[in-house]
Amino acid sequence: MRLTRLFALPAATFAFTACNGGDLQLPPGGPGVQLELIDGNEQTGDPGTVLGSPIVVRVVDDEGNGVAGRIVSWAISEGGGSTSPQRGATDDGGQAQAQWTLGPEPGPNTLSATVEGVGSVIFTATARGAGGSPSASQSELTSDQSSIPADVGLATITVVVRDDDGNPVEGATVELQATGGGNTLTQPSQPTGADGTVTGTLQSHEPGLKTVSATVNGRIPLDATAQIAVTAQPAGTRIELIEGDGQDAPAGTPVAVEPAVRVTDALGQPVAGVTVTFVVTGGGGQVAGANQTTSSEGIASVGSWTLGPAPGANTLEARAPAAQGSPIVFTAEGTSSGGGVDHFVFTTQPPSNVSKNQTFTVRVAMVDANGTTVPLSGITIYLGLFEDGDEDGPSHNKQMKGNRFVETQGGVAEFHISIDKAGTWRLRALSDELPELGPHGPEPFLFSDPITVSK
Repeated sequence: MRLTRLFALPAATFAFTACNGGDLQLPPGGPGVQLELIDGNEQTGDPGTVLGSPIVVRVVDDEGNGVAGRIVSWAISEGGGSTSPQRGATDDGGQAQAQWTLGPEPGPNTLSATVEGVGSVIFTATARGAGGSPSASQSELTSDQSSIPADVGLATITVVVRDDDGNPVEGATVELQATGGGNTLTQPSQPTGADGTVTGTLQSHEPGLKTVSATVNGRIPLDATAQIAVTAQPAGTRIELIEGDGQDAPAGTPVAVEPAVRVTDALGQPVAGVTVTFVVTGGGGQVAGANQTTSSEGIASVGSWTLGPAPGANTLEARAPAAQGSPIVFTAEGTSSGGGVDHFVFTTQPPSNVSKNQTFTVRVAMVDANGTTVPLSGITIYLGLFEDGDEDGPSHNKQMKGNRFVETQGGVAEFHISIDKAGTWRLRALSDELPELGPHGPEPFLFSDPITVSK
């Protein structure tokens, strides 16, 4: 469970003049009080039911000691539902907890835990979707390969969870099992989606017939199974380049031809079912469909190869470790014909007026010279905070709360932040991963519209 910590503002100084010379009294906590998310985040349950684990937060001082007596308010922000209690005080260890009942409809649920004068943390949960109870007989389990070579072969296992009426069941957990030894099973990474489907993989270094089965929600073994023959790896297996080398494309865009390789045996015959992994090794680009399995013709090709954002050389490797000739190296040249990142834009500007500590959203996009978003993911963009009219002066980043370092998704970085000091401010968007746009590109720096923060 990842621990989330929200830093508080320094507490205001309170002075009380007591009658008859009484002692000075301070409110619980003091400077540096923080709110932590401890447990109960990212759970899944049925609509309208109580989640299996309570949601727990902790209030601590700047030395990490629990602060007792602070009031925690639990507030539903999405999905409906309720908590019990809605408000409660932290115990001697600084902790407070509540039971969370999900809303009546499938989908995401969120709530906030707030301590006045300190801040908030956010919990998320998922209410399972439509469909009744999983059916052992109606659910499906299939493999995309009936035979794979030992060590280098990979079979993708697909499970579709259905109810007694054949409807997909959303939110079910699936665990795969396989007979025999030497197996490596990759379990589904999340519960079933709206279509009731999850996938996993099987690889094995021990030849033999493997029977793959699945258990749903920890208690329902499915009737359907898949049999996969793991064969001894052919002697003299080799990997060779087929197409996709030596291409040019604008920086930040995909190459026209997907790089492809072929795996053959000692007689030059194609070998099916071999796992080939495509890895970017130079230029900072990215691939889609990095893990591929050779077809009946022995061929595997990457889903797509998007070059890095800067003009220049890019390299990609196709790896099949047990095959001679691995890795195969592909090269491509990123050109500066206007298709790469030219500058940033605030696609969602901050609101013109907010209150102190009020969370708001801004979005920054990477665009080309024509203003079109360059759909490159994984580039870290970060925000700086400056007083309006003093953009060349010092930053005030300590007054900004939330994650100010965000990786792009499809060319856009989304920030959820707040400002804890009154005044008029501007945000500046920067990145250290686009050197062709300047050392903290882009230059000149991009500033947002003004934000007035009221007391």
